[in-house]
Amino acid sequence: MTEELPLAGVKVLELAQMVAGPSAGLLLADYGADVIKVEPPQGDGGRQLRSLAAAGLPDSPVFVGYNRDKRLIRLDLRTPAGRARVLELADEADVLIEAARPGAMERLELGADELLARNPRLIYASVSGFGRGPVGRRKGGVDIVVQAESGIISTTGYADRPGTKIGFTAVDAASGHALCHGILAALFRRERTGRGDVVRLSLYDVALHLQTGSLTEYLMTGVQTPRAGNSAPLTAPADLLRCADGEIIVSAYLDPHWRAFTAAIGAPELVDDPRFGDGVQRARHRAELVELIEKRLAGGSVAHWTARLQQVGVLVAEVKDYAAVVADPLAAESGVLRSVGPDHGVASPVRLERTEQLTLRPRQELDADDARFGAGWA
Repeated sequence: MTEELPLAGVKVLELAQMVAGPSAGLLLADYGADVIKVEPPQGDGGRQLRSLAAAGLPDSPVFVGYNRDKRLIRLDLRTPAGRARVLELADEADVLIEAARPGAMERLELGADELLARNPRLIYASVSGFGRGPVGRRKGGVDIVVQAESGIISTTGYADRPGTKIGFTAVDAASGHALCHGILAALFRRERTGRGDVVRLSLYDVALHLQTGSLTEYLMTGVQTPRAGNSAPLTAPADLLRCADGEIIVSAYLDPHWRAFTAAIGAPELVDDPRFGDGVQRARHRAELVELIEKRLAGGSVAHWTARLQQVGVLVAEVKDYAAVVADPLAAESGVLRSVGPDHGVASPVRLERTEQLTLRPRQELDADDARFGAGWA
């Protein structure tokens, strides 16, 4: 039996720009919610996010990716008419998502207290850079700034070089997922109580939560996690290793994997070397270990070693660029990389096995007066 999408009939009003808030709206749309997005008159700032490769495209890929399956209108919330139209939609909505600087929505008379007084069943979801406290509310936060403030950059990169950011907007994307599950929790409780709620998170708090293991270790030891480049810092081998024609990642630090790995590369003597007796010792002597391993790997290709190591149960992967990822049969099997009308997008990673997989729809841009919840798609 095919089930209806779990959020079918749920109405979401999105007043958020860029990535974090729209990411949450996108995930809700994938669960079946009807999402109406309100852009400012000049459009979502995400429309301007382009790399050099995308400079000639008619639309920003970032904007396209995070705003599929939504209906879009433009309103000026600083005007009485714009606010009145938002209030009209908010009175009908089940969820409102906003990502303004702390205090901005209250100044527009669109804050949580005002809207829940009008619509007590509303889930008012808010994402900020650094929270609403006396310190955080003064700071503007985007992904790269939050990566710096939260310590992520200090832990990323190589020990002998300055820290580096993660290569994509990881905190923004993770914040969208966190906001989505906060909204889902509030909707679940509303089913029992009939009452709405306010869901708030900051990019900063999400960034700290992403580092739970490392920050807990620091709190317990007072020692900063060292930058370990393309190695897992806690044990070895869990490293990027060079072969004759490219690089692989190997994770073989558990004893059975370690023994299978050394045998597979023709270096069983490493097992009895006192420098490499356990994971902690191997991490301590990582440089010598990697040098010895790479001497063996230099005699074979990436394809040879990935096949050989997979055969003996060692966790191994080729280091792929996007071209290789897109061409990989695994990506086709996953089905996450999909067409969105004439464009492309990334589907939700969540699978509801008894629910029909839907075709991803490109955004639909409407006049402000034409957008109605439940009106469907043209």
